[in-house]
Formats: sequence, C-alpha cells, structure tokens
Amino acid sequence: MQANGSKRQPERENGIGAFFKALSLKFKYMDPWILGSIMILMIFGTAMVFTSSTNMATGSATSFFIKQLFFVGLSTSIMLFLFMLGIPWQKKRYAVLVQYALIGLVLLLGITRLFGPVTSGAHGWLYFAGFGFQPVEYFKIAMILWLAMKFSHVVRKKAAPGRQLMPMLLNWRITTLPLAGMLITLSMPDAGGFGILLAIAGVMLMTAGLPVVWMSLIVFLILVILLSMPALIPYLEHLGFMPYQLQRFEAFVDPWSAGDAGHQLINSYYAISNGGLFGRGLGNSIQKLGFLPEPNTDFIMAVVGEELGAITIVLVLIFIGIIVWRIMMYGTRTRNMEFRLILYGTAMFIMVQVLINLGGVTGVLPITGVTFPWISYGGSSLLSLGIMMGIVLNIIGRLRMQTDQA
Repeated sequence: MQANGSKRQPERENGIGAFFKALSLKFKYMDPWILGSIMILMIFGTAMVFTSSTNMATGSATSFFIKQLFFVGLSTSIMLFLFMLGIPWQKKRYAVLVQYALIGLVLLLGITRLFGPVTSGAHGWLYFAGFGFQPVEYFKIAMILWLAMKFSHVVRKKAAPGRQLMPMLLNWRITTLPLAGMLITLSMPDAGGFGILLAIAGVMLMTAGLPVVWMSLIVFLILVILLSMPALIPYLEHLGFMPYQLQRFEAFVDPWSAGDAGHQLINSYYAISNGGLFGRGLGNSIQKLGFLPEPNTDFIMAVVGEELGAITIVLVLIFIGIIVWRIMMYGTRTRNMEFRLILYGTAMFIMVQVLINLGGVTGVLPITGVTFPWISYGGSSLLSLGIMMGIVLNIIGRLRMQTDQA
C-alpha cells in the first residue's frame, strides 16, 4: 500500500504543479494597471461605505460594511474567474448564450417594470431572499456583447461600415431586443440608466462606422435640452412626467426655490464646500448626519469630498482614468472589431456613469440615482462591474498573449 501511495503522490504533485504553472502563465497576461486600480477603488469604496453609513435609518454602519465587503469579494472572484475562462468567442454556443441572456434580461426588465416595488420613485428593483438587484445593470453587459457581435459582422463581410449600418439598424432581428430594453428602462422611469445605455450604443455605433455627425447631433440636442430646462419645466407635466421627476428638474434649475426637492443638492453643496481641498478628516462629515439623503450610494462622493477633500476626489478620478485609458488603448490597437466594440462600449459605460453621478452631486446634471462605480454601496453595481471587467480582462489577456507570441 505504501509503495502504491508513493507512486501516486508524484503524479498528484505534478498535476497540482501543472495547474499552478498554467495559472501563473495566464496571470502573466493580466493588465496590472487595470486590476490594481479596481482593487484600490473597491477597498477605498468599502471604507467610505462604512464611514458614510454611520447615521443611516435602515441599518448600522457595520451591517453596510459587511454586505459591501461580501459583494467586493464576490465581484473580485467573478472577475478573476471570467479572466481565466476560455471564452469561445467565435463559436455558435457563445452567440446563442448572448442571445438568450439578452432575451432573459429584457423579460426581467419587463417583470420589474410591471411587478417590481417602487424604490426611490421607480420600478427598478427585484427582491429575492432579502437581496435586491437591478436587472438594468446586467442588461448593459448583454447589450454591449450583443451589439459588438452583430456590428462586427460589417467588418467581417468587408462592407463599407457607414453604408451598411443603417440597414443593420433597420433589421428588427438586431435592434428589437436592445430597443425594448432601453424603452422599458426609460418607462420605469430610470433616466440615468437610459442615458447610459444610449451613450454606450452611440459610441459602439460610431466605432462600427456610423458618421460622427449623427452622434454629434444627439449630444448637441441633449445640451440644448439641458440649457432650455427652465423654459421647458411648465410643459413637462403634459408629457407624462411624474411629480417627483418634475421636482428633480426644478431642483436642477434652482435648488433653493424647489422646496424639499432641492434639499439633497443643497446639502451636497454644503458637504463639498465644508471639505475644501483636504477635507475635515475621515469620519467627520456633518452632512451625512441626517442632512444628506443617500450618503452611501448616490451621494457618496459628496461625503468623500467633505471628509477627505477635493484632492481625494481627483485621485479617485485618476484611478478611473487609468482604467478607462488602458481599456481604450487596447481597443485602439486591436484589429478584432468585436473586441474593439466591447472595449469601447465598456469604457463608455464607466465614463458616463461617473459623469452622471458627479453631475448630479455637483448640480451640473439633474439627479438620476446613478451610483459611482466601485465606490457607492450596492451589490448589483459591483457584481455587474465584476462581470464586465472580467470579460474585458479576458480580452486584454488574449491580446497581450497574441502580442507576446508574435
């Protein structure tokens, strides 16, 4: 028995050794700048969730901290698992999986819209076993993968992208599911989520060959609407906007004359002003003590500014910038149009979410309830980012390996 055992042991060691050798070889192609920046942001975000939750009516700071820590661990595990996974990009089963995922998420969005409870004025959440999640966060991922897969066919067929995209957009087999998801999101109503989806689709369209003038026209119209908001508010009620939405627009125009609707933005101003350049010190925020609603989610950056100052907000944006820059860099270098579209779509996903959140915190944009990536409290946001970044790191790993082997 001992002899047999001694013969089998080296084989087992060789098997384990081979596994760790393959693991280390795979991690050789991990982008350390992206991974390091994500981990720093999540660690910092978890600390800020703890300090910003000290006066929450719905739970203790410790309970929020433990939940956030759990989702940070789960998000990291999912991200690394997807990075290691051999995704069959060119296989039919991958296309089928993306299609069914998109169909399932559109159905979930519909169920959420019809039967989901009203949370912060919108039907955006579903709850199971005490945990809530937002289907729109995962729909963003499915839409990016779907549009990248379909739009990349233009290049594969060696057709002129600018001429072929319009027929593709009119093809109901391609556009029905993304449009259905976007319209359901808008009807929840979730203007922030709809804006992010629209921006992602717009950038992916331009990358695939849509003339820049069309996207420029859309951006121009959005700016005109924002600048014309004071004159438009009296007419918005006739367009089906809910009372709380109108109050948010009124607060965007003039928070001091909007009554309770402007309370959140005014206290965000106070928080940022109190913090100055270097802040009042970690844990010393005044506005989080019942004055600033949602201090650990939508307005967590106001607490960051008050406790740690504008310099820390700039540092957070630098780490976000590193992630976006690295993703865009690989997207620019690759000739694989599907990979490029996924990378550009993800970069836009991150950038627009940051801009909408900070725009609401500073009063540059209407408040929409969009969280700040990797910093705000929330399992849905962290898990969706973990999935998306795992896919992105998988692509980047492939590109780095191809470059190394060339």
